[in-house]
Amino acid sequence: MCPVTNFGAQALAWRMGSPLNNLWISQLAMGSGSGTALVTNVTLVSERDRNEITGSPDFSTARKVIFTGDFNSVEMSGTQLREFGLFTTGLGANVGSSWLREAFGSIIFDGTNELQVQATIDLIPG
Repeated sequence: MCPVTNFGAQALAWRMGSPLNNLWISQLAMGSGSGTALVTNVTLVSERDRNEITGSPDFSTARKVIFTGDFNSVEMSGTQLREFGLFTTGLGANVGSSWLREAFGSIIFDGTNELQVQATIDLIPG
């Protein structure tokens, strides 16, 4: 399970408590950096590509939202991926606006692969 970052938790609190409209998750980024994902992460270690979320988020399950990002073979060609993250646009875009970061084992793309990533945020009461 991906940890929600400190920024993500704060942004969620802001979103719930005020009419701010520039903190929504709208981008999924892929990176080649390594290391443990921490709640203090605000960017990827080494971002390689970032795309808008594909379509609309899926809110079909209570307290869950699923974001999908698609990357074509040209974007992924020759890339060694080790991390991904969900990001906001607006005031914080590209400068510490990560809602979450996940690290994983290396995946190498050879120019024939396409990639679709689905990231689920599960809001557990407590």
